[in-house]
Amino acid sequence: MAHPGSSVVVNVDLGHSFQTIDGFGVNINSMYWHQPWNRILLETLIDDLGATLFRVDIFGKTNWPDPTGEIGLASLSPTHLASVYQSEVAQRGWGMIRYLNERGIAPYLTVSGDVPRWMLAADGATLADSHNFCELLLSLVDWARNREQLRFSLFGPLNETDLGSPEGPTVAPADYARIAAQLVQMMDAHGLGDVRLVLAEQGRLNTDYLRELARDESLCRAIGVVGMHCYSNYSAAQYSEIHDFVRGSALANARLWMTEFGDLDQTGEREWYVAWWAFSRLLDALEGGFQAALVWDAFDNYHDHDESWSIYGIMRTALKRYVPKKRYYALRQVFRHVRPGWVRVSVTSETPGLRVLGFATPDRTQFAIVGMNVESQSVHMQVQVTNFSTALPTTMVSYNRTSEFEDGVLVSQTLLGNDVSSYRGLQAIIPPTSIFTLST
Repeated sequence: MAHPGSSVVVNVDLGHSFQTIDGFGVNINSMYWHQPWNRILLETLIDDLGATLFRVDIFGKTNWPDPTGEIGLASLSPTHLASVYQSEVAQRGWGMIRYLNERGIAPYLTVSGDVPRWMLAADGATLADSHNFCELLLSLVDWARNREQLRFSLFGPLNETDLGSPEGPTVAPADYARIAAQLVQMMDAHGLGDVRLVLAEQGRLNTDYLRELARDESLCRAIGVVGMHCYSNYSAAQYSEIHDFVRGSALANARLWMTEFGDLDQTGEREWYVAWWAFSRLLDALEGGFQAALVWDAFDNYHDHDESWSIYGIMRTALKRYVPKKRYYALRQVFRHVRPGWVRVSVTSETPGLRVLGFATPDRTQFAIVGMNVESQSVHMQVQVTNFSTALPTTMVSYNRTSEFEDGVLVSQTLLGNDVSSYRGLQAIIPPTSIFTLST
């Protein structure tokens, strides 16, 4: 006979809060914007998934003025750059960003991948010509802002320099801080000082680059977001190290985002596994104090910086359409129900097998409880909510669930604090290895 499961009390204290949430979203390749069904994709990501943050990489590599390295310094001439920024590839990027602007979203512009080879040192990997590299980045930001009249306030100038090619050029931490400061000075001189940087976009979750950035207080004032990447399972202590260092340093005024997260499985045969771990890593980041997270990747596509087809997308690329994968539904449990401006609140569970986080509006009139049952048996979850708004006890709460065999299904709707209940709270049966959301 199947095990009947266990009963677990979960206490949600809306009066004890942590970080404010800035939103959730996706990394997205604008190369396919010319396809009519790409607009439908963005509509789905915004209106169904709940994405409010978009990290847009237009070219996929940072060698866009000189892909072969044969033109040299002449590739940075205004005439040549104008031809590049008016090319079909660039126009697709501008078009996607313009559409996002029309939807009320200011995406953040980023670059990644290899740079022109003449900018590299003799080893063919390390960035050496930082001045002309910054000139190239400045031209992109200036064109997007002043020629295309696009609305954005964040720019990511370097990607995973701790890993190097093909993700980006190799740049040591001290040099990274120097180059970032150089770029800030150039942007200020060109009237682009209101565009804040997203740094350090590391591939490894540690403070190596952040410590160098924090030495320069002037530079830190130009950093809008401390961005990190995560594709592995890190400990709570590792997340705490990042959070505590940022909040205790000159970087304290920057937002803390996980600008890439997910799983790097490329078999295509373990979708539930990928969905499960992507969701778990999202909870890790939120529990660790991160204020936003952007999944890699929006949809399956050919990525120029890897020069390969990737299936990291939360949407599967089909014939003239995109189909949500299991990981889409798993992440929707948070993205759709926890909105920008909400705060994480205190939640305690009687068992580590039922992992739960809580979020609420600043006025405590709405809340969401998200989590996962990592046990092999069902859990009868009894939720006690305290320190709520006087309007909250009459609120309807929806229970949505994703599992190996369910895709974000609406399980039930219950009135919080219903008089027929034996206590003032909520009850829900959480099946084994499932992901759930209780939200107003």
